[in-house]
Amino acid sequence: MSIKYKPIPHVESHYDQLFADGHYHRAIDIMSTFLEEFEQHNNPYGAMIAHINIASCYYCLGQMENAFQSTLQYKQLCDEYGSPHEHYNLCYIYALIYEYEQHYDKAKKAMEECIRLAQMLNLPYELSKSYRMMSTFHLVTEHYEEALILAQEALAIAKTHCAEDVHLHCQIYCNLAITYVHLERFTDVAQLLELLSHNPFIQNNQRERSCYLYTKGLLALKQGRLNEAITYLSEAEIIALSTNNHMLLKRIYFYHAQAYEQQQCFENAYEYMKKHAGMLKQVYKGRLFSKVRELDIEHSISTMERRANMDPLSGVYTRHYLESTCDHWLTEARQTSDHICCLVFDVDNFKSINDYYGHLVGDEVIAAVGQQCRKIVQEEQTLIGRYGGDEFVILLKNFSQQQVVNKVNDIFNALTNMTVSGEGYNVQFTISMGVVCNSSVIARKFKQLFRIADQALYMAKSQGKNQVVSLSHMNHPYA
Repeated sequence: MSIKYKPIPHVESHYDQLFADGHYHRAIDIMSTFLEEFEQHNNPYGAMIAHINIASCYYCLGQMENAFQSTLQYKQLCDEYGSPHEHYNLCYIYALIYEYEQHYDKAKKAMEECIRLAQMLNLPYELSKSYRMMSTFHLVTEHYEEALILAQEALAIAKTHCAEDVHLHCQIYCNLAITYVHLERFTDVAQLLELLSHNPFIQNNQRERSCYLYTKGLLALKQGRLNEAITYLSEAEIIALSTNNHMLLKRIYFYHAQAYEQQQCFENAYEYMKKHAGMLKQVYKGRLFSKVRELDIEHSISTMERRANMDPLSGVYTRHYLESTCDHWLTEARQTSDHICCLVFDVDNFKSINDYYGHLVGDEVIAAVGQQCRKIVQEEQTLIGRYGGDEFVILLKNFSQQQVVNKVNDIFNALTNMTVSGEGYNVQFTISMGVVCNSSVIARKFKQLFRIADQALYMAKSQGKNQVVSLSHMNHPYA
C-alpha cells in the first residue's frame, strides 16, 4: 500500500539548506519536530521522509549507530507503506552506511539495487546519483578504470535528463577529477578543475568546495608540488571540519601526511597520521575485525613517530626527542638512583671542512659520524642525538664507571680514525668530547646535565682539541 500525502516543501527546503551548509544537528532538530507532528497526525509517509533525512544527517556526523536506528525505523514504515521509490531511498542509505564502515562489497550490492530500482522507475536523477556513488565506491577501493566508466555514465545521464541540476553536475565532475588524478590524466584534471571553478556550488556550498580543494591538493601532491598540496589540503580540512565531513577528512588526513612525509617534515606527517588513525578508529569502533586493522594503524603511527623523532641527515635522534627522553630519565632517577652519563662531542675545525670542501661534503661528514655512532652504541638504555650543527649527544643509562670509560674510548677512537671519502676528496678529522654523570652533579633536567658536559667540551677545545674531558668522578684515563 502506498500512502498519498500533501507535500511539505517549506519543511524540506529549510532542511535542505541546513544540510547543504553542514548544520546537521539543527537539521535533525527540524526533522525531529516534524516527525512528532507526522506521527501525531498518523502520516507514515511524512514520517518516512523525516526518518530518512535524520539518518542522512547522522551519517554525515559519523554517528552510525543513530543513523542505523533511524534507517530501521524508516524500513519498518517502508515495508508496510513504501513504494519502490521509498525502497530506493532505503537501499541508498544502507549503501552509505556500509561505505562508512568500509563494507564495500555490501555497499556496492546495495547501490546495484538502487541502480536497478532507478532504471525500473525511470528516475534519471536517482540513476545518475547512484552511478556517481557507485563510482565513489570504486574510487576508494582503487578500481580507477571502473570508477571512470561509472562517473562517465552518471555524467551522460545528467547531461541528457538533469541539465539544470548544477549540484549533481558538480558532484560528478569532482568524482571524475579525482579519478583522473589517480589515473594520472593530469590534462583532463586541469580542464575539469577549471570547469568546476565556475560552478556556483564550489563557491556557495561548503561540502562541495572542500571536495574541490581536496582534489586540487591531491593533484598537486601527485605532481610533486608539495607546498601547494599542503595549502589546498589545509583549506579543505578547515571546511571539512566545519561541515563534519568525516569521510573526506579521513582522506585529507591521509594525503596530508603523505605530503609532509615527502617534504621530510616527519613531525607534521606524524601528527596527520595520528589524525587519520583517530578517524579510522572512530569508524571501526565496536566492530570485531577492527582490532586487526587497528594493529596496522598503530604500526603506521609508531613508524611515523619514530621517523618524526629522527634527524634526517645523521640518522640519530633529534634534539627535542633527546631532551624529552633525558628529562624523563632524570625524573625517574630521583626515585631509582639510576646512573645517567651525558657525552657531548663535536668535530674539530668543522667550519674549515665546510669552507674548504663545501657544505655537501660537510653534510657527508655529519652523516658518517651519525652512522658510526649507531654502530658503536647499540646497547639498551642508550640514546644518540644530534644537538645541532656538528654537535652530538650520547646518553648512557645505568652503565658502570668502567663501561662508561670503555664506551667513551670506543667512540673517540672510532671517530678520530675515520676517513670520509668521495669523488675528489678524503676528509680526516678529530673530535673533542665532554663527559658528565648525574652522580657527580645536581641535574633535574637535560639542560642542566648538558650545560656541564658542554663546559667539559669547551675545556677540551681550549686545551688543544682532539681529547676528552670528564667532569665526573672517574679515575680511568680516556684515550
